[in-house]
Amino acid sequence: MKSALSLLRIAVLTVAWLTQCGLPLAAEAADRPFSEGAHGAGSLTYIGDIPVLSLSGTPQEIGEQHAALARDALRPLLDTPRKILGNFGVNYQLVLPLASTAARTMCANSPDAFREEMDAIAAAAEVDANLLYIGNSLVELRRMGGCSGFVVAPEQSATGGMLFGRNFDFPTFGVLDRYSCVMIVRPEGKHAFASVTVPGFVGVVSGMNDAGLAIATLDVYSSADGSTIFDMQGAPLALTYRQVLEECSTVEEAQALLERTPRTTYMNLMACDRNRAVVFELTPKSVGVRSPEGTVLRCTNHFELPELTTRIRCRRFQTLGALIDQKQGDKFSVDDVQRMMHSVHQGALTFQTMIFEPDTLTLRLAVGPGPVSNQPLKALPLAPLLASGARTAEAATAP
Repeated sequence: MKSALSLLRIAVLTVAWLTQCGLPLAAEAADRPFSEGAHGAGSLTYIGDIPVLSLSGTPQEIGEQHAALARDALRPLLDTPRKILGNFGVNYQLVLPLASTAARTMCANSPDAFREEMDAIAAAAEVDANLLYIGNSLVELRRMGGCSGFVVAPEQSATGGMLFGRNFDFPTFGVLDRYSCVMIVRPEGKHAFASVTVPGFVGVVSGMNDAGLAIATLDVYSSADGSTIFDMQGAPLALTYRQVLEECSTVEEAQALLERTPRTTYMNLMACDRNRAVVFELTPKSVGVRSPEGTVLRCTNHFELPELTTRIRCRRFQTLGALIDQKQGDKFSVDDVQRMMHSVHQGALTFQTMIFEPDTLTLRLAVGPGPVSNQPLKALPLAPLLASGARTAEAATAP
């Protein structure tokens, strides 16, 4: 039994890593990886150089739109793991069933709508649904990146509203940076939300909804509460984070949802609404809540709460602290927050840098080969994009 569990862990980690990375077999020639177009209530267009994929309706409809509009990206992201595993001599027929079983077990703990959406994507795009399940669940075991976050409360913000900066740091392997996009999702009867993501990823790692609730996840490597690093009976955290954006308007509501949903592993989740910011320090056993240091909140890749910390210290966390001290209570502008994020970039790993502004529902974003933290951030006004029935192209030109 022990050897079987070890094989399962190796299998799921291998396939999850390759699925997330989507290693390319050949360079793409086109400057733009996506073609603009529309399908049903969905559309794909560029706002500046940022591709925006807009999806609306039932899980079935959202999945079909996703597949139709991002088909060209789905294949290199999802088909490559089979070829890569074969090149490394891994028995694909042995590994994939084990990983698929684990992924489907985990996804069964999430709302049915997410599985319906993944199944619809797979059917419409004619890709293996198992790879979608793996990519939306087992990737949270990857722990290959870093990530940093920084939030300024309204009292110390030059805009008068919350400012939430975030670097997403992860090896791109020439694919994740190329296919980064903003996904606007308007599910029937739920909050609409924006997710900074790649096609095929139904969960959320960075996003904000129409109520101004913004979240970002950051890997954690150890915990002092004695919980296992992987509980297959939990719900995939990325899917839970999407559920937070669909069902919650405030940090308090997000906390309640996180507490009642079984969790798979260790993770930090930075969250803020228009009035409050926290870091949820998550393990399979507990949901810890860390409050700001006065009017600012910083987060990297370790727990800070006394009951969870393992006394690991991160250079990026210390750098953010030193820069906070230098401000001596002065207000932070949007440019200041971007400079904070650039101070903790991790070179080529930093392929997404963003600032959420919940008060105005604005997303400022740079994506591409890292580091992008010092690149101009494109301001995306999310309110018209998230509005019911809005098409991306129409919303992009709204005043």
